[in-house]
Amino acid sequence: MRTIKPIYLIMLLVPLIWSSNFIVGKFLIQSLPPFTITTGRFCVALLILLVILKVRGQIRRPGRDLILPFVLLGLSGIFAFNTLIYVGLKYTTAVNSTIINNFSPIAVAIMSALWLRDRPSPGQLTGLLLSFLGVVVIASRGSLGVLMSLNFNPGDVIIFFDTLLWAFFTVLSKKVMTRLSPLETTTYSNLTGVIFLLPAMFYEWHGEVPDLGPVEWLGLAYLGVFASVLAFLGWNKGVSEIGPARAAAFYNLIPVYAALLAFVILGEDLYLYHLAGGLMVLSGVYLGIKERPLKARALSGRPKPGLPGRQG
Repeated sequence: MRTIKPIYLIMLLVPLIWSSNFIVGKFLIQSLPPFTITTGRFCVALLILLVILKVRGQIRRPGRDLILPFVLLGLSGIFAFNTLIYVGLKYTTAVNSTIINNFSPIAVAIMSALWLRDRPSPGQLTGLLLSFLGVVVIASRGSLGVLMSLNFNPGDVIIFFDTLLWAFFTVLSKKVMTRLSPLETTTYSNLTGVIFLLPAMFYEWHGEVPDLGPVEWLGLAYLGVFASVLAFLGWNKGVSEIGPARAAAFYNLIPVYAALLAFVILGEDLYLYHLAGGLMVLSGVYLGIKERPLKARALSGRPKPGLPGRQG
């Protein structure tokens, strides 16, 4: 009997944590502006990550050749990715954004093939397509009429660009983690992201500091600890151990978990299309992780290419 690798259990939990963002964020956005929420969660995360590094004695300055990669990671995965979701949702619908955001795993596979030369196997491609269709079923509520009535707008372009940013962040993280650990990579990505977020947050305030009550502090603490520390650490660890394309297969579980959490916490109804789409996504995830990328199988045992420069 084959045992499930621990990393796969971690990757199953990561989208569950991220799906809870929609519920917590729904409460916070009623009283806090978006940049304040994003900055607050990543400031909490950065403090925790720095403490962990300090306790483990792993605080060290990354090489100069890693400064630009970390700036790009902070801009793409921490600052821009989260910001553009809010901006895009101002101009498009939840259905459009869910379907378009579902392109992210496919973008990761394409970018991984072009940049890392990890070509997805036929089984992985089938899994990505099946997961994509599963999310479409959930987002469209199983209605062909909903799909036919979709109107695309500038917000959709923004969300699509956001999926490319996440793919870039994921693949670049893989490159950086040939030099540093997932913990270090997550910490320094948070650091550069917060540096860009702070000025945006202060500008958003217009000289008036928002009033944060116990609920707001608790919400930001949750997003910082779970959605920003545990989830990002788990994601980066998965990218490091099983590769970007296979890790991306788990990304489409987010709308499946979101539907389940809405049912359990918010009392929303579950319908047949939720179950059908969820089964398609789960089947796609299984196919996506069942086989290794073609390059990984062909070059098994050889050292992985990293960024130029010395180790550490």
